[in-house]
Amino acid sequence: MSQSFKLFRLQQIDTILDKGQIRLDEIDRLIADDLEIRLSQQRLERTRRKRFEAEKNLRLAEENVKSQRLKIERSQSTLYGGKVVNPKELQDLQQESEALKRYLETLEDHQLVAMLELDEAESQFREAESNLADIENQVAAQRKILATEKSELIHDLQRQESERDATASNIDIYDMRSYDTLRKQKNGIAVARVVEKTCAACGSTLTASTFSSAQVPTKITRCNSCGRILYVG
Repeated sequence: MSQSFKLFRLQQIDTILDKGQIRLDEIDRLIADDLEIRLSQQRLERTRRKRFEAEKNLRLAEENVKSQRLKIERSQSTLYGGKVVNPKELQDLQQESEALKRYLETLEDHQLVAMLELDEAESQFREAESNLADIENQVAAQRKILATEKSELIHDLQRQESERDATASNIDIYDMRSYDTLRKQKNGIAVARVVEKTCAACGSTLTASTFSSAQVPTKITRCNSCGRILYVG
């Protein structure tokens, strides 16, 4: 088994490990991400405040109507109680009573509007409450799926790590140092397969001598363009 093949196999394993770690990081980020829940909670809180204000407005409207009706009752009692006999005073009382009744109609309209606004606020609150519950359930289900994927991925990566250790133990220490250095320099890709006399990593066409050298099992040959270790297989 050639050294270039061992290094290429090591490269394959490391690529799997790199991608696996990226996915693990992504899973952790997704599990920790609670933005959708927080936005839904904020919406619920807004509708809760709106409902509170609507309830307060309705109570005020009801109190105003009640107070106005008491004023009308007192005015009617004075008007028809028999204590006032002066025609001018009676006329004034009659006009006052009619004005109070007209204003009562306005207050009752306000009360009706307040009731409708409370109904709408209550509906929005219930909708937001239901929406939050749905989102929490969806997030919980998604997190369960992600947790299962994470567990399976960790198990697979542990297996890959064991295989990596076994593969690396059969590689010359100096070749391993070169490999590790290239991995750091070349964005994780230290070994490139040769495809149709071309370096698959950078796309450069190999010279005849480089291609011939890369085919020798006992030699480690690098791409003239990108410097990566070449594997012909």
